[in-house]
Amino acid sequence: MGSDSESLGAVDLMQNSLVRANVTGLAVLIMLFGLLLLASHSNELLRQIVITPGSSADLGVEAACREDELEEEQLSLQECRLMVVDVQIILSSSPAWFRPYQMTLSSFGIAAALFSIVTAFGLINRQSPPFRSVAVSMGILLLVELAGFLAAVNTGPLLRARYLWPLLLWFVVHLCVLVAAIRLAQQQSEVGSG
Repeated sequence: MGSDSESLGAVDLMQNSLVRANVTGLAVLIMLFGLLLLASHSNELLRQIVITPGSSADLGVEAACREDELEEEQLSLQECRLMVVDVQIILSSSPAWFRPYQMTLSSFGIAAALFSIVTAFGLINRQSPPFRSVAVSMGILLLVELAGFLAAVNTGPLLRARYLWPLLLWFVVHLCVLVAAIRLAQQQSEVGSG
């Protein structure tokens, strides 16, 4: 009888350590994706701040592609002109509401990404990890991506091509993390009650 309880205790200990390892792995994954998303939303916010209506690209001013700058950046004259065309595409394809919407959404995205990173730190070395915070964090990120998706769908084909695939990818990533967190919470409660 004593050996049965010892073996059950060993199995519980092993299951508990497996759940802790999975929680730590999830935390690392959330941190990694949180940092990547933080960079993505920061780049988008910077793009919306820098590329403004009324800029030289919007006014059709010829690209000032100086020879020394092209050589320093290892660009051809054609690549320099295409970069100006890319800015013109963004400006001419953006409805009037899109720029302020994207700036607001990127700001929310930055805050949500930071919250997810803080949540990931909360998962590590905790007796009872805050899975509810992970669910809230991923839910907020999913809402931000859904709002971005709805905005991109209501723009022209050039902006849809630029925004839809990354938004869908982030949506799937955060949905998978949410499902993993829910499953780990279930495993932890099973180990705790068993």
